[in-house]
Amino acid sequence: MNDLTVPKSVRIKFSERALTDLEEIWVYFSETSEQTAEKVLKQITSKFPRLLTFAQLGIERNDLLIGLRSFPAGKYIIFYRETDFGIEIVRVLHGSRDIQQIFDEMIPLEP
Repeated sequence: MNDLTVPKSVRIKFSERALTDLEEIWVYFSETSEQTAEKVLKQITSKFPRLLTFAQLGIERNDLLIGLRSFPAGKYIIFYRETDFGIEIVRVLHGSRDIQQIFDEMIPLEP
């Protein structure tokens, strides 16, 4: 059993906004190369199993949202939180964006 094996009852949930983020990343890169788009998405999504197994691996980001954590994936940052069932991916944003402003504009979520 490797360190990324997780019970089937534990899973990853995605907020609608996180799914939109991933779709926007795909569209942006696929305009020039679908191969690059797949590479970037794989670089991001390959982090999800590790975060599911080691949910406290990311940096606490209570300054943005109570219970939120962040973890780097190349030039992107995965924002997620622990839940009763595993983790929820809240957002996936490029590191150069104004993260504070983006979260300030979000409707507050329950921890």
